[in-house]
Amino acid sequence: MMTAVIDYRVLRGGTIEAWGSHGIDIAWIWELDRDLIPMLWHLLPYADTMFNSSQARSLLAELDRLPESSPLVPAVRDDLKRLCEITSQHGHSQLWFFGD
Repeated sequence: MMTAVIDYRVLRGGTIEAWGSHGIDIAWIWELDRDLIPMLWHLLPYADTMFNSSQARSLLAELDRLPESSPLVPAVRDDLKRLCEITSQHGHSQLWFFGD
């Protein structure tokens, strides 16, 4: 069975500021406790989702709470945290997730 992979990047004024280095396998998110990571559960496998700077700060806090055994592999988690930090530093930046 194929799973959807979500790419992500930071946009500011329509210009790409930063790219995610890894894709997020939606199955990794579905294996996590929804109460632990409510922001990530908003991602759609076959559609695009946008987080503003405030939502990116909330996601950053969620990522810090993930257990070491999380299916969201450390390289993806750390890369996503980097983009959340970039987004949260600029009020007009957006963190976009692009589904398959």
